[in-house]
Amino acid sequence: MSHEEIQELLEGYVDETLNRESRRQVEAHLADCEECRAILGGIPPVELGDVAAMWDERAMRRAIRRSMLRVAADVLLLLFVAWVAAWMLSLLIVQPFILNRGDRAVAATIATVDVAIMLNPGATVEEYSYRSGMAARFTEIDLALPVGSAMKSLGTIDSRIGLFGFGDLEGGRLFPILDDAPDRGGGEERLGAVGAGTVATVDLWFEPTLDPAAAQAIVDSEADVSVVWAGFEVAGEEGSDLAPGGILGYGTCGSFPMTVSDAAGSSGGGSGTALGGSASVTDALDETRRAIGSLSEHPDLLAGLGASVDDASGALARLEQPEVAQLVVTGPTPELIRFIDEAEPEAVSIIEIEFINWSQPPCGR
Repeated sequence: MSHEEIQELLEGYVDETLNRESRRQVEAHLADCEECRAILGGIPPVELGDVAAMWDERAMRRAIRRSMLRVAADVLLLLFVAWVAAWMLSLLIVQPFILNRGDRAVAATIATVDVAIMLNPGATVEEYSYRSGMAARFTEIDLALPVGSAMKSLGTIDSRIGLFGFGDLEGGRLFPILDDAPDRGGGEERLGAVGAGTVATVDLWFEPTLDPAAAQAIVDSEADVSVVWAGFEVAGEEGSDLAPGGILGYGTCGSFPMTVSDAAGSSGGGSGTALGGSASVTDALDETRRAIGSLSEHPDLLAGLGASVDDASGALARLEQPEVAQLVVTGPTPELIRFIDEAEPEAVSIIEIEFINWSQPPCGR
């Protein structure tokens, strides 16, 4: 170690902060260097007593607490700024240009309503709402089933569209709430057994299927009932992943409950289908075509349903010559029996039975 290097270590030597090897080298150098010994004689040691006299434990604790509070405040401020920045990024960039590219987020909200109605025979939407997250949009649909004049809650369907996919909140497929293939048969006998004093909602299957004009003639029956949903054959011989039961349908009375502006706006929700007016199989067919066509424009939405563009195209092709396979009807039990006798369906299934409540029936009847 050189003479100059030793001189730089002299202060540490006095304060006893050198490691063992450095201290040994300094001592060996001091034995032969009068200049370094003279310098060493002029360096006073640190007097810790003076520092100890200045020590105020209470003041030091207060200073430490103040420092910690300032650090915590700074961290919270930084987190808030980061959250605001992330939200602004989502609002100005992620939501409009990434999540909603090509109106896919809007389409996902409308598709959730459509799927809920198409896959649940007789169901209508009471309320819908949506909210936007940092990198996703969530839609909630409350479904109800007309039973006589009342609405029986069926539950909620929740969907989520993110940056990369669409489906339920867990990322899986949106499944129907109502069984799309309940036990067929026996409905007429059960209706006869419960007798007057009740209302019911029943599912009628037709085999062979009906053309829309023939189905509308049945809908216009003089029986005091309301036909609230019509289902159409949309699957070929190989089936369809879009319609596991081979049938998709829509409400026959009332209008589609949501517009594009509703789904794109800031209201975040609205009311469901307004049941009223005359039941129309043609209206149900038009809405089914619209819903499938809308889905076909967004392959990622179809993928979230476990289906493909080919499934949607095949369904639309089948609807060019539509076949009515199902009708969902509600009303007083005796009138339902009369209606079923006139309609002559291949099978009847009871979806729900309740006590009489036919003061304000749906579909304007």
